[in-house]
Amino acid sequence: VSTQSTGQLRAGGRRATVKRKIPVTLEEQEDAEEEVDDFYEMEAGTSNNRMRRDNVRAKLGYFALLLHDLRIAIERQKKERNEFKLFLKTIKAIQGELGSSTAALFLFVRYLLMINIFSAVLWVGFVIIPQAIYFDYTSLISQDNRFASKQLFLGDGMIADSWLFFKGYEETVGSNYTYAMYVAYMLVHLCSIIGVFFGILKTIGNDIVREGSSVGSQEKSLAMNLFCGWDYSINSNEAIKKQQKATRSNFKDLLCELTSSAKKRTKKEIRIMYALRSLAWFIWFILVGGAIAAIVIVVDSTSSTGTSFINVYGPTIALTLINSGVPFLIQKLTLIENYDIGRTEQYVTISRVYVMRMISLCTFIVTLIDSNEDDCPQLYWGQEFYKLCIINTASMLAILLKYPAFLYLLDRRNEVDLPSSLMSLIYFQGCIWFGNLFCPLLSFMAIISNLLYFGVGSVLIKKCCQPPTKRYNSQNSRFFNTFLALTIVIMMALTCYVIVAVPVECGPYSSPRFEVMWDTMSVLSSGWSSSVTSVIGTIASAPFIVPLLFLLFVTIWFLDISRTKANLKFEIVSTELNSLRLEKAKYLKEKRSSSHISPTQSR
Repeated sequence: VSTQSTGQLRAGGRRATVKRKIPVTLEEQEDAEEEVDDFYEMEAGTSNNRMRRDNVRAKLGYFALLLHDLRIAIERQKKERNEFKLFLKTIKAIQGELGSSTAALFLFVRYLLMINIFSAVLWVGFVIIPQAIYFDYTSLISQDNRFASKQLFLGDGMIADSWLFFKGYEETVGSNYTYAMYVAYMLVHLCSIIGVFFGILKTIGNDIVREGSSVGSQEKSLAMNLFCGWDYSINSNEAIKKQQKATRSNFKDLLCELTSSAKKRTKKEIRIMYALRSLAWFIWFILVGGAIAAIVIVVDSTSSTGTSFINVYGPTIALTLINSGVPFLIQKLTLIENYDIGRTEQYVTISRVYVMRMISLCTFIVTLIDSNEDDCPQLYWGQEFYKLCIINTASMLAILLKYPAFLYLLDRRNEVDLPSSLMSLIYFQGCIWFGNLFCPLLSFMAIISNLLYFGVGSVLIKKCCQPPTKRYNSQNSRFFNTFLALTIVIMMALTCYVIVAVPVECGPYSSPRFEVMWDTMSVLSSGWSSSVTSVIGTIASAPFIVPLLFLLFVTIWFLDISRTKANLKFEIVSTELNSLRLEKAKYLKEKRSSSHISPTQSR
């Protein structure tokens, strides 16, 4: 009987080789089967011991096991990178018919919706519900203070005296008046706006990390647009034609960027170009100055006690008309500036519109603060932003649609104006962030506005609009998120000015011990020890804050340099890796050619 090595057995992912005789007789077959069974039992025992040794969950208690499973689930979720499920089906449908650039608009609306939900949860949990439970509703009912439907649009009457506005809140609430509403009101607003700010910064940071591995040079961008620039999500013929047109436009922009540095202009052409651009900026300054003057005149000519249409809706309508009409004129300024690169022209236009809107909004806020002398000016400011929220919702829908339904009846389809729509959303969110301090209801109105914008816009855009020629990436909105972060910084500055410097005599701060909202900290610190008070005073002083801000800016500058160096290192490593691959391919080719022997040589 011959003997040889046979049978590679597997047990628990391990491979073992067993040397045995080939069974011939029945007894030898039974011995071989027993040998195999013994081997499997041994391997199973070893595997079980190893599993018991490596089983981390078996050593944990109930709560430790719960935390362990939660951490594993979070890590798995991060690795899988699943898309957020809210409105995903609708966004995918829009992406399929109109492309990813139009889907970027609705992704941004969904992002703002989540921000407003976060703020609304904080306001409801810590401010609105405690006040609504212990509110004296009998004080609202009187002969001269009856509810009317117009109060829903004006924010006056019974609504103004309720907990929907600043005036309806008390200093302390609760069965024993133990809940300090004056503390919760200010802290909720500051915490919500600071939390949203850090969330936006995190989103921008994720976009920067995602861009860190992208191609930065213009030559490689041409190749990326050639081989990877197609939007595979579209499934309509009209969107395909628009995508082809957009791809040609991208190629033209990239070629202009490559050739603009080499293009030489004559001195006369350079003088004409800079003269036209100076003229465009001069016209922009005139438009901005005219908008500021119009807002100041309208706000100063109205009063909070007037009942005429101009007094009630004059300031908000004037601000909305200015922020809707002036951007249309600003968009036409690039026609005389002769920009070689379309992307530069687009960024300049968007930046001009954004700066104009922020200046007009800040002018409106400052004029309201300086011109009103009521007993409770915070109530008047809350009413103005309440009406501004209603009018802005209608204005945003009008800017988004631009009468597409009317053009659709005439057998014409309008293009989606993405920059104007996105800038309108950012401006509207800025109004919410400031006005929320005087009207906690604005968070819920913003949620309703976002849902209405998403629902109406998604239906009418799919039916009545055509894809835009100038496209945006739905996965990277860092450019618009940067404007959103800048908006919240401006609103935080104005809010801090109101909290620290503007007198208050109503609402949760109606007590004589409050001159401004920031006196809340003095009231809280009155019961603390002198050491704690001195530490807090030192931290809040200018000699401590100014160096801290300086260190913060230096840290940001250092991180930006580190990111630039990391991107450069990545490009160098990528280039070296590609060259190494080419060398290996060349070496293998030479090796094959040298190892090939012809029939003549073999003889």
